[in-house]
Amino acid sequence: MDPAAKTNKIDRMLRSVDRLPTLPTVYTKLTQLLRSPNATVKEIGGIISEDQAMAVKVLKIANSAFYGLPNKVGSLKHAIVILGLNQIRTLVLATSTLQMFQKFESDHSFDMQKFWEHSIGCAVAARVLAETASLRSPDDAFTGGLLHDIGKLVHAVYLQEEFAAVVADVEESELPIIESEKKIIGCDHTYTGKELAIKWGLSQGTVAMIAQHHLSDSSDELTKEVAAVHIGNILSIALGLGSGGEKKAPVADMKAWEILGIELSNLESIMLRIDKFFNESVAILKN
Repeated sequence: MDPAAKTNKIDRMLRSVDRLPTLPTVYTKLTQLLRSPNATVKEIGGIISEDQAMAVKVLKIANSAFYGLPNKVGSLKHAIVILGLNQIRTLVLATSTLQMFQKFESDHSFDMQKFWEHSIGCAVAARVLAETASLRSPDDAFTGGLLHDIGKLVHAVYLQEEFAAVVADVEESELPIIESEKKIIGCDHTYTGKELAIKWGLSQGTVAMIAQHHLSDSSDELTKEVAAVHIGNILSIALGLGSGGEKKAPVADMKAWEILGIELSNLESIMLRIDKFFNESVAILKN
């Protein structure tokens, strides 16, 4: 199959609403409610409470070292007031998306458990980097990190035969996954992930973090959030936090370090924080 035909196959798949994963209902409802300037804390808490397991996880994360709050958060209402709406929406997206990840099965050649652990690892790393660089909203970087490889999920679930060939090719050749995907499928996971994120109606910033996290297109404008996800992905691979299927860690683009303004001398402490917060986050989200 020639590359154009393969890309057309992806396009047809992306247009197939019934077959593609959709954003979790709780997150969709919450996003719609937050568009209203009159949304109340009670209404927001009510939506999250529709999924008790999610509500418990949101509270556990709010009380984790990841947020480092001085006092225990005892209720969703308290969590919403203390953390703010953007952080709460991020936590809901994190918990609900990971629930969605765990429902899907792929060819045995691609380990879905390690995939979602890698997604958490990248999310945690991107947030730590964003905090270190004093970005306005580290939670946005967390979201981008969590969803950066969502295109791989689509490939692994809906193009099992082709993606199994990609995994085998990476194992044999040690090529980056994006190169094997382009060769075998006709497009890589950043393209598929971008299209799915647009279909989901995610923010332009999140779409950019998914589409550009490999910095493979020099024409794209490099934002600090994209830089955080780019480096976060590489650090999570280097630390062995799950696996997105790469045989070896890519080389970080120095432009990403420069735009974040983080001294490389801080790298050891950053990696220690990532490792600590990753283990805690997985322990909470796994159960």
